[in-house]
Amino acid sequence: MTAFNLKPFSNMCRIAFLLLLFIGVSSCQSQYDQTVKREMASGSSIEVLKFSLAFGDSRKEFFAKCWQLNKKGLIKQGPKNRYVAYELKKEGAPSITHLFYGIFNDQQKMVGLDMEFSYDGWSPWTPELQSDKLLFVAMDTLKNWYPGNDFFLLESKKLKTNTYVKIDGNRQIIVYAQGDKDVKATLEDLREKFPTLK
Repeated sequence: MTAFNLKPFSNMCRIAFLLLLFIGVSSCQSQYDQTVKREMASGSSIEVLKFSLAFGDSRKEFFAKCWQLNKKGLIKQGPKNRYVAYELKKEGAPSITHLFYGIFNDQQKMVGLDMEFSYDGWSPWTPELQSDKLLFVAMDTLKNWYPGNDFFLLESKKLKTNTYVKIDGNRQIIVYAQGDKDVKATLEDLREKFPTLK
């Protein structure tokens, strides 16, 4: 009687098992986790942001750059002296106020931007100027300022409102509507957020 050789089949089974394991682990990771890992592994390093601001700017540099922009009439002081205000005006469209301020780490280096958008003519009885409409205008504006990948919807039971994220290399932008008037956005350096993925 000829012995049946199981060795080739055991190798095939091992390969199939590893493949299924890889697929299983990949499918358990969210789109967000996969995108962060892919973009951080790409080696793409983005430093410069809008208004010539940059990751790593000191608080003093942030204020100096904003002062120069203010002198040129490009920006102005925002509400309660907590934000810098930039007016977005487009012919045939309602004007938008864009507020921003630096996010700084313990070393007082800028690692992101806290941002907000709102229509200047907003009121509770103007449906076309509500935050759910502004959200997509803000996303288009951010895509224009920060080209690269598209926004995608974050899927998490912890989120109470539709929240979108855009990740390009080490730069992440999260955006969502807050209340009826405002759209909030946060731009972050993922090297600061996930140092182990550098």
